[in-house]
Amino acid sequence: MSAAFYGITSLWLHQQVDESLLTTATQVAAALDDGEPLEAEDLRFPLGNEATAALLRQRQFFIRVIDLDTGEILGESAFHDLPVTARKGGVGFETLAAPSGGDSLIRVYTLPLESSPPFALQVGQSLDEVHQTQSQILRLLLVMLVATALLASASGWFLANRALKPVNAITRTAREIGEKDLSRRIAMNLPNDELGRLAQTFNGMLDRIEGAFQRQRQFTADAAHELRTPLSIMQTGIDVVLSQERSPAQYRAALESVQEEVQRLTTLTVNLLTLARADAHTLTLKRQHMDLSILVNTVLDQLAPLAEQQNVTIQRHIAPQLPLYADEDRLIQLALNVIENGIKYTPAGGCITVTVAQDAGQARFSVADTGPGIPPAHLPHIFDRFYRLDRSRNREQGGFGLGLAIAQHIVHLHGGEITVNSQVGVGTQFTVTLPFNRDLMLNGEHEGHPGA
Repeated sequence: MSAAFYGITSLWLHQQVDESLLTTATQVAAALDDGEPLEAEDLRFPLGNEATAALLRQRQFFIRVIDLDTGEILGESAFHDLPVTARKGGVGFETLAAPSGGDSLIRVYTLPLESSPPFALQVGQSLDEVHQTQSQILRLLLVMLVATALLASASGWFLANRALKPVNAITRTAREIGEKDLSRRIAMNLPNDELGRLAQTFNGMLDRIEGAFQRQRQFTADAAHELRTPLSIMQTGIDVVLSQERSPAQYRAALESVQEEVQRLTTLTVNLLTLARADAHTLTLKRQHMDLSILVNTVLDQLAPLAEQQNVTIQRHIAPQLPLYADEDRLIQLALNVIENGIKYTPAGGCITVTVAQDAGQARFSVADTGPGIPPAHLPHIFDRFYRLDRSRNREQGGFGLGLAIAQHIVHLHGGEITVNSQVGVGTQFTVTLPFNRDLMLNGEHEGHPGA
């Protein structure tokens, strides 16, 4: 900006000089024009009086008339001993070095006059004042440039520190956060700009990480608890049997008890392995063409003895031929978990209704029971791992609180959705929806990730 201002100002100053010379030359030429042709004798005297000549000399300004043929100076107002450069046809501006030498320059304008022989009027002015003005402007701009640079540096330093203060706070908070303390957050009243959204995103990330750590700790504690119970039962039984001699029947009873707990441990281990693979995104699907209706009927036939033992009636509303492109083994596991859950929680004399139908381009599989229902406070946690409404009752029934969590993950792997609706005293219904479209399934299929 300083360079542009200096250049424009210098150009304007020179234009002012040229305009002044042009105006003066025009006025003097009009004063010399008395209606008669100019003769050389009319111009052989100083133009103006001595006072005028002194003033012009002081201002480094001159006016003279020259003969364009010979270059002779016919009359002048202030002598500067300048060479005559104009010849016939010469008109316009030129810049000449002053006779005094140095860097002084004189701007000269030549205007031909109507005379015979041809004369020309020359008007000149020193450019020293212009150069002095340019030097003053340049010095002023340099001072302003330095002051502006210092002010801009100070302002930039202040604003940068102020702008980076939230970033420093985020960095400091990130350094202070450890695995044992994930509760720290960035507590700053920031506007909804880039840094404000960054702080919100960072806090949201910390919320998710803290939640994941809490779930991991809870999962580890629950798994340890579930493993400890059967191990304690086996250890106690073995200690009792080995404390003294026992009859073959007593040894057999002890071994059967140990076998039962080993089966529970095996089931728990398989479920934990399934969930671990799901968390590590290594639980893959082996998709194939299958019929959901046939699969659900087969699972119901397998669970019929359990329903009969519980005195629970099963009602089937299964539409024929609902083909899917899915992992048959995983869907069998899903159906077993959901239907078995309904049977276990339905009191004697109750019934469960199993429905398989097509709904809006999707396969819908639902299990409704007439059990006690689930209180609203428990519904958001029903798919959590190791979550059970009645821990003692679930242990008697052989459950670990992992079946619904595994069922949910299987549904998500297939790009579907599982929901639960329950009313206390009326019953509970689980509904699973799975997509039909094979191309959609293939496009969304990824090892260990839900196909959507």
